[in-house]
Amino acid sequence: MKNTILTLTTLVSLCFSSFALCTEFMPKSFSAEFEQEYISTLKGKVKKGNGSLDYQYPGNIRFKTTLPSEILFISNGAKSWYYRAPFIEGEEGEVTETSTKDGSGIFTKFFDSLKNGLENNSLYSVAKKDKEIKINFLGDSSKDTGISEAILKFHQAQINFSNLQTIELVFPDKKRSTIKLKNIKINPSFDLKIFQFTAPPRTKKV
Repeated sequence: MKNTILTLTTLVSLCFSSFALCTEFMPKSFSAEFEQEYISTLKGKVKKGNGSLDYQYPGNIRFKTTLPSEILFISNGAKSWYYRAPFIEGEEGEVTETSTKDGSGIFTKFFDSLKNGLENNSLYSVAKKDKEIKINFLGDSSKDTGISEAILKFHQAQINFSNLQTIELVFPDKKRSTIKLKNIKINPSFDLKIFQFTAPPRTKKV
C-alpha cells in the first residue's frame, strides 16, 4: 500500500512538472542574436540576414537586422515603428508609424501566443517529435497572427526556451521565414525606452 501511494505521488509530481514545463515555456522576456532566412514561393529565392531581438510580454519587441541592410521594427502595445536606415550616409532614412492594432508584427503576436504553452489550446494544436515541436494555428488565430504553422527545433531533447535553436514560420501563402537563435538570455530586465522609437535626423515619415 505504501509503495502504491509513493508511486501515485511520483506520477502526479511528474505530470505536474510536465504541465508546468509546457505552460511556462515562454519566458516573461528574452534577448537573442539571430540569423534569418526568408524563402519566396514566387521566385523561390532565399534572402538571408542577421540581427538582434529583444522581447517582453505582452506586446513589446525590438527586432533589428544589420545585414544585408539595417532595418528596425519596434512595437510596444500602443504603437509600432518600421524604420529603414539610409543605404548611403547622408541620404534619408524612412519610418512608418502605426497603431499596434494595425501593425504589431507577426513575431510579436507569435511570442505573445506562446504564453498558452506547448499543449493544445484554443489558439493552436501542438505535435511533439524528438527535438521538434510543430504548432498549427487554428481558424481565427491563424488570421489574427498571420501564421498557419510554426516549427520549433531544439538543441537537445529537453524542451525549454533556452534550448531553442530555430523558429520556422509558415504563412498562409506558403512563404516561410526561419530564424536561428544564438546567445539567448532569459528574463533580462529591459528599460522600456528601448521599445520606443526616436527618429534620427534626416528621416522621412512614410
